[in-house]
Amino acid sequence: MHNFLISPGLTLTSNWGIFWVCTAWTFLAITTIWVIGLFQGNHSMVDGYYGFGFAIPLWIAYILTGASSPTAGALLIMVSLHGCRLGYYLSRRWFGYRKTTGGDERYLGFAKQYQPGYWWKSLCIVMEPQAFIITLIGLPAIWGVLGNRSPAGPLTPLSFLGLLIFGIGYYFETVADGQLQAFKADAHNKGRYLRTGVWTHTRHPNYFGNTCVWWGVWLVAVAGNHTLWWTVAGPIWNTIMLTKVLGRAFQDRHMGVRPEYQKVIAETSSFLPIPKQRT
Repeated sequence: MHNFLISPGLTLTSNWGIFWVCTAWTFLAITTIWVIGLFQGNHSMVDGYYGFGFAIPLWIAYILTGASSPTAGALLIMVSLHGCRLGYYLSRRWFGYRKTTGGDERYLGFAKQYQPGYWWKSLCIVMEPQAFIITLIGLPAIWGVLGNRSPAGPLTPLSFLGLLIFGIGYYFETVADGQLQAFKADAHNKGRYLRTGVWTHTRHPNYFGNTCVWWGVWLVAVAGNHTLWWTVAGPIWNTIMLTKVLGRAFQDRHMGVRPEYQKVIAETSSFLPIPKQRT
């Protein structure tokens, strides 16, 4: 590959050069969806891209580096599985919203909340922050490939620990989304809350699974190259976002006023799948 110059001292084939190419792709994709959303009247379409937003930049990094290490290969498989599954699930959900309400109620609410000036507020408040979040959470994936380009030794015990944690997380997020989708499809369950399967002991098994996925990705990346420890910022932020900022905190706050959900809160763990006594 030619050593194309991006800026003085920065080339397309350098680690930072490829990282900025991947980052530019993410911001370009989100900005494109923002433009499309202006014509649609809301920006719920971005949810459908969210999962793919982790996989596509990794594919770009993998191709541009020509990575051939077992670590890079493992990361490619892990993030592709997670990103494409999540992207497919959220895309189907978005299409469902389009047929019924016109979009996710959160984004419909943003379209009203940020008037007047929604066109620029949606870019600065709703959309571009998501590009930053995707970039931040995906740090161990992208840099895991960038920092493990060359053929190296086999995966280490720490790598297999990461794969195990990833596997647990992937199981929880996949099964949780599937069970919830089937539960909501049954009209008899309207107004009820799912309390079986992986939803038995935690009211947010999908968020728990997603968190495990990214801690597993980080462990595999660091096992291949210990200097990548700093990419722990990705799983840390993802954990905070899914427990304190959005995710669990948002859902419990939004539905916590309902008496039925208050019973669910009292009888289930907020995040970890730890049994609690039911009344």
